[in-house]
Amino acid sequence: MSIVFQPHRRQFLRATGAGAVSLGLGGCQQTPPGPAAGTFSGQTLTVFVYSGLDKIFQEHFVEPFQALTGATVVLDAGWWDSIGKLKASPKGQPAYDLVLTDATQGYPAIKDGMFRQIDFNKVPNHRALAPVALDNWVAKERYGVTFHESAMTLGFDPKQVKAAPSGWGDLLRDDLKGKLALYNSFYFSLYTFGCMKVTSEGKPGTAWTAMSNDIGGVLDFAKRERGRVRFWWPTGTKMLQDLLQGNFAAGNAHSVTMLQAVKDKPDLGFVTPETDRAFVQLMWVIPADSPNAALAEAAIDFLMSKDVQAAMASRGAGTAHMAAAKEVAAEDPIWAKTYPSTDEQFRSLRYFPYEAYFKDYDGIAKIWEREVLRQS
Repeated sequence: MSIVFQPHRRQFLRATGAGAVSLGLGGCQQTPPGPAAGTFSGQTLTVFVYSGLDKIFQEHFVEPFQALTGATVVLDAGWWDSIGKLKASPKGQPAYDLVLTDATQGYPAIKDGMFRQIDFNKVPNHRALAPVALDNWVAKERYGVTFHESAMTLGFDPKQVKAAPSGWGDLLRDDLKGKLALYNSFYFSLYTFGCMKVTSEGKPGTAWTAMSNDIGGVLDFAKRERGRVRFWWPTGTKMLQDLLQGNFAAGNAHSVTMLQAVKDKPDLGFVTPETDRAFVQLMWVIPADSPNAALAEAAIDFLMSKDVQAAMASRGAGTAHMAAAKEVAAEDPIWAKTYPSTDEQFRSLRYFPYEAYFKDYDGIAKIWEREVLRQS
């Protein structure tokens, strides 16, 4: 999965100014039944998801949901193009009825009026999610169901490393200099440099704080250490291809990519360091003028059910459904080392430091492009 976040700074600042007012999350005591078989027969639901997850959604969502409801589901996979397509859509004819998006794209789009409030009474399965997943203004104001996804993971080629790396500080080893591959998007790889920096200073576990308090220092570190990078991968698919071909020794990766790949290629090396672990924040949202809002709400509820969440997690995705997470963790120790499954792990869950980025998003992006990527 390759997720690229490129909103404008002013959009983000408008979005994060929203108040976190709760509008009844978890307030309904009885769980309404799901849709009766064939309830939405003849209707079509167009859904946007991120590339790399589309096969999982096709098998564990599209096919069973169509069989249950009688609706036709059209899945469209892409990177960061959903918002643009919605903006270009004729009024009342949105490109999508249901959108999987991220925090930095979703926040400004919600504030711009692009998405509607969801009737959470029609999405009762949201109550099974970890409280931290919904501790967000988007969910509290009922604009979307928020949750975590792919963690920043360290992948490596066992044939090229003298000793298997176990943490981000290992990317500073002399034997890996000039042999690294990092994601070309700064929201991801600048955090990797932050992890490397604090470890080199004897302060592992403080990367998130360093990014929040001194992002300029992390940028300077990235500029100094950019020579360690052999190339910058643009998509998870490209990263995996190069790793399998031995084109680099180690680097960062999306956990969902590595967990899917290792099932077929068990000799691949990867670890998701617990220290300074960070996740992407995703959300399900419904376009404001979708004519199929009720069907979209039924789809979100279906997606948040335990069986679907457990099935998707077993394919390498994360899940905020606590019962599903505990079930998958008990069966898959590799998955359990990557995603939270216990109450304590959920409480300590942390996303990438988006707020730190948007203190000066445009400035950071310019430095990243001109003085890190181009100079490598």
